Amino acid sequence: MMSRNQIVELHFKHLKNPINSCNSVLKRLTRDNFIKCSTLHSPYVYFNVDCNIKPDSIKIPHFLELVDTVIEMKAHRETKILMIEPKYGDKGTIEPDIFAIWFNPIFIEVQRNVYTKEVMQKKINLYEDYYDTGDWKDEPWQKPDKKVFPSILIITPTRYAVKVQNLKFINPLPLLTSLKVGQANQLYKPKLNLLKM
Repeated sequence: MMSRNQIVELHFKHLKNPINSCNSVLKRLTRDNFIKCSTLHSPYVYFNVDCNIKPDSIKIPHFLELVDTVIEMKAHRETKILMIEPKYGDKGTIEPDIFAIWFNPIFIEVQRNVYTKEVMQKKINLYEDYYDTGDWKDEPWQKPDKKVFPSILIITPTRYAVKVQNLKFINPLPLLTSLKVGQANQLYKPKLNLLKM
């Protein structure tokens, strides 16, 4: 799902009249039942026809934030691989919001709410457990001669005092808590190798 403005940014911004062009295409796609539109939001939010999320779902702001994150990432560099909410196993394993090859492999967690230290520690422990399994070495994007565990970027409105043993986070503190991906990019632009595990 995406808002009209996000669709403009991703697909129409290069045109002379991006908003009008986008509106015209979205009206046609909605009319022909290729997509659904929720008028409960402003700007309107558009869904795949087979999307099971209700137009008034509380999940919508989170998904829109993921799209904003992807848009910001693309403003700095195109991603080679981009997966939204990839699955790495059953419930109880890592559940990143985004996996991308962006500069280097990266897991991104977008936290809109403030959680307890214990909840964040549990999330970090899941990444530690996934690292320990070694399953990440078999991912199809891995280079045969050099296996790399993705960096982890957690975008959150607060800092958490969590303990990390085997993983490297993009931040010397150890969690990046900036609200924007661009700040992570600027932190490491001179030394992109710091993003590597």
